Amino acid sequence: MRVWALVATLGVALYGCTTNNVSVPTPAPMPAPVAQRPSLQPAEPGPWRITKTEWTKSDEEGFGEFVRRIAESGCTTTIACMQGAANFYHDSDPPFLFHADCAKWAYMLRAYYASKNGLPFSYVDKVASDAADPRFGMTSNRVRERRDIVDSGSGADTVAILKAIHDQVSTATFRMDAGAQGAALQDFYSPKIQPGAIHAGTTIYDINGHVMIVTEITPDGSILYVDAHPDESVTRGAYGPQVPNTPQSLGAGFKNFRPLQLVGAERRADGSYIGGHVVLTANEAIADFSLEQYRGNAPDAKESAKDDAHNAQYRYNNATLAFYEYVRAAMSNGGYAFNPVYEMEVAMGSLCRDAKEGTAEADARVKAGLANLHADLSKAAAQWAERDLRVVYRGASLKQTLAETYAAEKRSCVKSGDGSQLAASALDRFEHGSPETDVSRLIAQIDDTSPFSGMRPVGY
Repeated sequence: MRVWALVATLGVALYGCTTNNVSVPTPAPMPAPVAQRPSLQPAEPGPWRITKTEWTKSDEEGFGEFVRRIAESGCTTTIACMQGAANFYHDSDPPFLFHADCAKWAYMLRAYYASKNGLPFSYVDKVASDAADPRFGMTSNRVRERRDIVDSGSGADTVAILKAIHDQVSTATFRMDAGAQGAALQDFYSPKIQPGAIHAGTTIYDINGHVMIVTEITPDGSILYVDAHPDESVTRGAYGPQVPNTPQSLGAGFKNFRPLQLVGAERRADGSYIGGHVVLTANEAIADFSLEQYRGNAPDAKESAKDDAHNAQYRYNNATLAFYEYVRAAMSNGGYAFNPVYEMEVAMGSLCRDAKEGTAEADARVKAGLANLHADLSKAAAQWAERDLRVVYRGASLKQTLAETYAAEKRSCVKSGDGSQLAASALDRFEHGSPETDVSRLIAQIDDTSPFSGMRPVGY
């Protein structure tokens, strides 16, 4: 049995795919979605034959369902995800090893799905950059070359294409100005923050060197994702402040694969297309293209926010919201609730990983993350005191539940190799560094005498 190995060893230094994933606690049951989930059609073994000239809405929904099934399966490595039942199409594969880290997996999943459904594909195989390391430069990268996947007559070799994508794509491919359009277009466009525009299959780019793939939008506006890491592990998470909102020039945030069309191809009697080339759709021709994630949606502040995301202003139903609140409100059609206990659990996983890393950059992320958590909890506490029914949680008392959750998360954050139950948490050295990061003190000051205490709707 022949085995195609698509890559050798993966590493952070080589590929720039950080491990900043945030684990998602098991949620409480949510109402079943009204819309029926898309079905997937079996694929036949053999080479990649192109039978469609473009991706339809149904194809996009099918890709989202394909990714979502992988996420729901619980598979823990890219190889396991692709070789097992999590991959709907695995029975039609030749034997090969599907190695990938975060950025590569996003592309390879897309190309793999295209190969199983007769779809055209094209990708940026070379980028131009002014930085020594194009994955982390502070100026945007540019498209240098593209590669179209076309059938020359005998079918395209899917495994060879996946191998090439693995070798040619990195987080540098994502680091492009979201508004830039040159002679050769980038692979992604920036979608409007609204239901339907952000969906299963949308990617999320973190400029610190990580890429996630959206798998589900919950009724409360939470955006769930799946991601891969340099050690080929696969994890799940929820979008939030751990993914920094940065200027448009670096292209962070939500990205959809750009619509494309195969033109100039010859259609054979068997329905397959031979030759031709791929044309990508320009931003202005994409119905849900928008730069609001960088510039906000307040007309008087959009231009000033272009190169400074802190100037962006977001309004929903005439209420001014912070960016991450706006995302939740928009994606839930205004029906979101804020569960501070859940948000704490999500944030603490990322903080713990950075605290254990111990580099100057990681320490800075921990301090900023604790400050963000402190600010979010301060706001939730104020809303709680005002009896804002959007604040929900599960537990007898908000103060007690937050305190217990925070203590448990800190206790679990012990550096590997230290078997002592009394070992200091890796977060201890950060918490009391300033009032803005002292989460324990903040929790202790929460007024828990509200008559609503313990009577709120349960959280996620």
